[in-house]
Amino acid sequence: MKSRNELLEQVGREIIEEGINLEREWNFGDVNGKRCVIEENFAKARSGRYDGVDGYYFRRADSDEFDGDEIQTIVDILNAHGFEVIHFEPYEIEWDGDRAWSASVSFVKKSEDLAVGSLKRLIGWD
Repeated sequence: MKSRNELLEQVGREIIEEGINLEREWNFGDVNGKRCVIEENFAKARSGRYDGVDGYYFRRADSDEFDGDEIQTIVDILNAHGFEVIHFEPYEIEWDGDRAWSASVSFVKKSEDLAVGSLKRLIGWD
């Protein structure tokens, strides 16, 4: 059973509603008496760890990269819900074309510990 985080669902939903193509969460369910995969209306939030801080990331659902307007929209939505963007990762394909990774955005919940860590990195104390 997947655990739920309603705040992440809300953030993912708002980003998708702005027309940004993120991977969506899915679940198994019944439709008209048949078992099937049901795509949700919010983005799939994956977990990550950034400088020792637990966080999350969303992936694009295509091979495009985030443009400037999309980046600003995502940053604004995440900031409005108390998150801080760590990094935007571009679409990447291995040198031999064997594997590809979708563009993504990683983020964490804002906290004083994160601010102290960011300040230490900025001044070179870590």
